[in-house]
Amino acid sequence: MTDETVTTVDRLENDTLLSRLPPEIWESFTAEQRAALWDASHTPTWRRYPVNMRLATTLFGNRYFLTVVGGTDRRNMERLHRERRMHPLATFGNFVFLSASAAVFYLGALVLLFLISALVEF
Repeated sequence: MTDETVTTVDRLENDTLLSRLPPEIWESFTAEQRAALWDASHTPTWRRYPVNMRLATTLFGNRYFLTVVGGTDRRNMERLHRERRMHPLATFGNFVFLSASAAVFYLGALVLLFLISALVEF
């Protein structure tokens, strides 16, 4: 067993999905099988996109994150429809986020315009 396998096996013990396996089934796996099971259930599919930006910050004692992923969509139509129903675009949170983003953008543009007009006389 390699050091990498041991690390993966250690991660398995803290995995909530795999921890739901009955103990007798869990114990029937070898360390290599456990590592392979963990690797199969944690495929890093997001690494393959050309645009992959992740930001995280703490505001008012809570952690917030923003992820922007872009590239060729590989999902089939059934999955697209299912995900659209589960995660609709028109939500209050999305409206607030887009409104705040637009306000920050236009405020920045306005400040830049004032700075330029103060430096350059027409």
